[in-house]
Amino acid sequence: MDKPYHRLVIPPRIVDALLAHALAEAPRECCGVLAGPIVDGAGHVRESYPVRNDLASKTRYFTNPRDLLAVTRATALASLEWLAIYHSHPASPAIPSRIDLAENTYGISLAHVILGLESLVPEIRAWWLHEHEFAEIELSLE
Repeated sequence: MDKPYHRLVIPPRIVDALLAHALAEAPRECCGVLAGPIVDGAGHVRESYPVRNDLASKTRYFTNPRDLLAVTRATALASLEWLAIYHSHPASPAIPSRIDLAENTYGISLAHVILGLESLVPEIRAWWLHEHEFAEIELSLE
């Protein structure tokens, strides 16, 4: 399967919402969904949907099924495509972990946006996750 887009664009209001979510949940990982249209090979995030992390873990997340159902309904009503799953790494960089690779159930149908909170300046990066490797996606925070 080809990747659905080659660049991900996240506007400042969504970046702010993601960082607020990650910081509010720290030291646990936060998680959620990013949605919007795909235009000219780029995913344009229009909405973020926080989802409860049922594991309440510092190093793993499990998206709450009821929350995902609500996101599915909301995105369908708004005619938005799911573009990415996001989650935080409260004490490590914004690079996929072995756990992220092992527990990726979306293949390359959805990107993964990771918020690394290990330093004073949070880091946001986007990735395609494969079974044993990952590839970075061009990310525009505009």
